[in-house]
Amino acid sequence: MKLEEGAVLGSYSIRELLGSGGMGEVYRATDTRLKRDVAVKVLRERLADDSEALARFEREAQSIAALSHPNILAVHDVGIDEGISYVVMELLQGESLRQRMERTNLSTRKAIEIARQIVGGLVAAHARSIVHRDLKPENVFLTREGLVKILDFGLAKQEPLPFSHDSETAAPTLGHSQPGTIMGTLDYMSPEQVRGRPVDQRTDVFSLGVILYELLSGEKPHPGESSADIIGAILKVEPRDLSEIADSATPSLCRVVNRCLEKNLEDRFQTARDLEFALATVTESGGDLAPAGGKSRPEASEEPSSVAVIPFTNMSPDPEQEYFCEGMAEEIINSLAVVSGLRVAARSSAFQFNSKSHDAREVGVALNVKTVLEGSVRTAGRRVRVTVQLIDADSGFQLWSDRYDREMNDIFALQDEISEHVVDALKVRLGTKAKEEMKRPTASVEAYQLYLKGLHNWYKREMGSLQKAADFFEQAVAVDPDYALAHAGLVTSYCSLAFYGMDSAIARGRASAAAERAAALAPGVAEVHAALGLYAAWLAFDWETAERELRAAVEANPSYALAYIWYSMLLATLSRHDEATVLASHAQEIDPLSPYANTALGLALVQAGRRTEALPVLEESIDIDSGFLYTLWVLGSTYGALGRYEEAVGVLEMAVTLSGRGSYYLSWLGWAYGIAGRKPEAERILDELMAGSSNEDIQPVFLMQVYSGLGDMDSAFECLEKSVAGGDPAASFIGFPSMDSLREEPRFDGIRKRLGISG
Repeated sequence: MKLEEGAVLGSYSIRELLGSGGMGEVYRATDTRLKRDVAVKVLRERLADDSEALARFEREAQSIAALSHPNILAVHDVGIDEGISYVVMELLQGESLRQRMERTNLSTRKAIEIARQIVGGLVAAHARSIVHRDLKPENVFLTREGLVKILDFGLAKQEPLPFSHDSETAAPTLGHSQPGTIMGTLDYMSPEQVRGRPVDQRTDVFSLGVILYELLSGEKPHPGESSADIIGAILKVEPRDLSEIADSATPSLCRVVNRCLEKNLEDRFQTARDLEFALATVTESGGDLAPAGGKSRPEASEEPSSVAVIPFTNMSPDPEQEYFCEGMAEEIINSLAVVSGLRVAARSSAFQFNSKSHDAREVGVALNVKTVLEGSVRTAGRRVRVTVQLIDADSGFQLWSDRYDREMNDIFALQDEISEHVVDALKVRLGTKAKEEMKRPTASVEAYQLYLKGLHNWYKREMGSLQKAADFFEQAVAVDPDYALAHAGLVTSYCSLAFYGMDSAIARGRASAAAERAAALAPGVAEVHAALGLYAAWLAFDWETAERELRAAVEANPSYALAYIWYSMLLATLSRHDEATVLASHAQEIDPLSPYANTALGLALVQAGRRTEALPVLEESIDIDSGFLYTLWVLGSTYGALGRYEEAVGVLEMAVTLSGRGSYYLSWLGWAYGIAGRKPEAERILDELMAGSSNEDIQPVFLMQVYSGLGDMDSAFECLEKSVAGGDPAASFIGFPSMDSLREEPRFDGIRKRLGISG
């Protein structure tokens, strides 16, 4: 019996079916009391009279409810309503480990990180004598925040299974707990499960070994064409040597996996905690960023101390102080980033969290850091009070805290003081080089505050906020003409504004002056190199200079995700798609919760023509920030290129609404209407754009996109020619879906030549 939308179970209003399994359906629902979205699992009607199934269903709820751990799905409630049994759980957003494995090769480091989180959940479960017994990629969920959640404790038992001595030939069946019965999923079963014998936590250790083997090699350790073959392999055949098929796995990692897969119970890790320790040792002894199973030399280096600095809480009545709170955290991030032996989570990923709604342990797991720095800022006139605390991400215990009361004009010294105290708390020694690099880019508090306002607006990445960012950066350099980072901010702001519609000549003139000044003031700074590279690519079509500067930015700061993103965009434009995808993937690894970094990877795949692969990446980025315009644009255009026209229209209509009918997004919606066969709507957008074409925010390339959607190739090429002649940045993105039909014509080669692009 499928529940309809609006049906009510207890205080939960059903909204939609999310999925179904052997025991029941899972629905998205609204908790009418607490006004939150939840997942509701309902026992199948045909099992309602099955006492054993009902007992297992209730046992699942009881098992999970007894646990409280960030790596185990949380249960909020259980109940029965008019004979319908249900359990209420947290609603997760993301994908199963199986889905992730099917769409991408995970790096060795990521595989270990996932395994460590699974083990963390198992340690908590085993401490309460709960054995999962059906651990497999389908029962492991990866949330959009980077947390790993163990699902489906429906097979969990707190007492040993009875067994029959005549069970070695038992066939794999599910749904019963009779002597000699196998419970679980065959590929991930331990030898004792296959035999139907009693199981304990070492069975989960074996299953996790199978998962880790598959993550690292792409193969299952016990393959077979039939169930009998698989059972025989589990019982009698040693897996292929992992080192032969997963060259990126270190010898110590191979030893850990092999020990998990020992057929004799006594030869395995005896507890999940033992395995947890072994994996931590492997991580500290080195890892690599190559795809699992690929050819790459592991880097042997001790895992550094690590910290995530999340945005400080604004305790002031003025909401405008939010920029100051973000800036406080960002400056501490920048100060700590130059410390040798300290790994600092990237800004965009760390700023997805805050202390009000996220536990430090959750942040630690999501960002793979050992400590979390959080704080609050209260300003009153010229006085500021900053309270900070450093928290152990594993235990949630406070390691250190302090309070600082200062005059606002002493804010720089305060930031340095907090950074040094954090470093001391982490027992990381400051090297001479780090101390020399921790210099203030400006001595002016006023210029610094204006710069923070500029950054706050620039990260929003839409026309209005970009203009505000440029205005704040202009004010900052007016106060301090030697403020190199503010000049670099001007360059990136005007490059972005030109992309979204500002007259290219105006943007080029303003960006050029700022670029020249930034280069003179701080020629070796990563942000300056990146800004110069972006200018050379988008406003000068000088591909050689752009690549030189962006490469220099990456070398100056290997943790600067934006440099990798812009470098990826450049190489995609030059049709060097494999390199572009690698760079975008690296940006995503540096800043995994940044919607910009995730979208950059999707865009690289789109421009490479790998649009089906791009789709899940972009949908994951939407999960991170559903209102991020840049993602909506790339996702909508990808839907359109794949023939999913109504989805394309829906996403791009949302982008147009959120942007306040911004011309750039309006042009893409016109394209989508055109390819969807909704000609009158496309023509209305074309008329609207042409009516505003005298304004500086309407580029010929915008009209080109609508003409392309309508199939008017002559008008499309005429607009594209004008856009190239005018140096509009968007004209160089030749891998965009709106140019698909244009690329089929010979005259498109002439466009490429004028842009200086070959291949």
